[in-house]
Amino acid sequence: MIIFIFLAGGLHLYAPEKFLGAIPSFIPFPLAIIYITGLLEIVLASLLLSEKTQDFAAKALALYLIILLPIHVYVSYYGIEMFGVNSHFGLWVRTGFQFVLYFWALSIQKESWVIKQTWKDVLFIHYRVPPEKIKHLLPFDLDLYDNQAVLSVVPFYMSGIRFPFLPSIPSMSNLWELNIRTYVNVNGVKGIYFFTLETDSKIGEFVAKNFFHLPYRYSKIKASIAQETYTFEHSRNDLSFKLKADLEDERQKSNFDNWALERYSLFTEKNGVFYQGVVNHIPWKLAGVKITQLDNQFTKMVLPDSLEILGVSYSSHLNVSFKNFKRINISPVTQS
Repeated sequence: MIIFIFLAGGLHLYAPEKFLGAIPSFIPFPLAIIYITGLLEIVLASLLLSEKTQDFAAKALALYLIILLPIHVYVSYYGIEMFGVNSHFGLWVRTGFQFVLYFWALSIQKESWVIKQTWKDVLFIHYRVPPEKIKHLLPFDLDLYDNQAVLSVVPFYMSGIRFPFLPSIPSMSNLWELNIRTYVNVNGVKGIYFFTLETDSKIGEFVAKNFFHLPYRYSKIKASIAQETYTFEHSRNDLSFKLKADLEDERQKSNFDNWALERYSLFTEKNGVFYQGVVNHIPWKLAGVKITQLDNQFTKMVLPDSLEILGVSYSSHLNVSFKNFKRINISPVTQS
């Protein structure tokens, strides 16, 4: 990224005439703009070299790419030749590549958030599982509660998904999800490991799999919350999950609730590479739940046995933000 941005800035200074066609005629001082943007790109590339300024430069670069997006749309719409590309298709591909650069810039950050969202109507069903039944399925060490592993099924609605400097688009930023998770301890950090995350959004599946390394899968989901009744139906191939539950009043969290829910790291593995994601949110506020109907054929993808419910709970909403998922090293003992 640093080399790419530095060379792009240098090209602005070395051959500014190649960019003149991209600036609409009503904008004054086009040559000055080209020189200024070239210098800006060189400065941002230089700031990316230092850990002290890396986050600032990465976010500034992401904002810069968003500001330039109208220029790329203008070039694509009017078919203005750029660097030998003059077809509308090729120009629109070039415009789309700006989003790749945008996400690439955000991925360089270490501490700043990269995505925000709101989790709504989150329902937890926790199952007690003998650790020997599932430990061989994980690339990380299990974290146990009273010497037992815990497998949780969590349906919920995700809304308001947005990235820095971009608005939340309702048709693309809302989705239902159903996941199966367990609890791990990686390098002394208590976290969550997902066996699967099922969603009714193909866009959500693509972004999560490719930018956050999470095992998302597209599924059919139908859900509603009306008159304090929570209804949820999921199906994918021979897996299914059907739930009907009555929502109750807010309640105090138990020791188990704190153990299971107040975790702020997600751990995942993809192609032999281990990642840790950090999530930020206030402590969970929970309400009681009374399950009236439950047909769980979903956890059979992990364990074919019938499972004993350890606890259930519900939360109406929670605002969250994520930092970048970063590669981590784990000890040979943890990987075994």
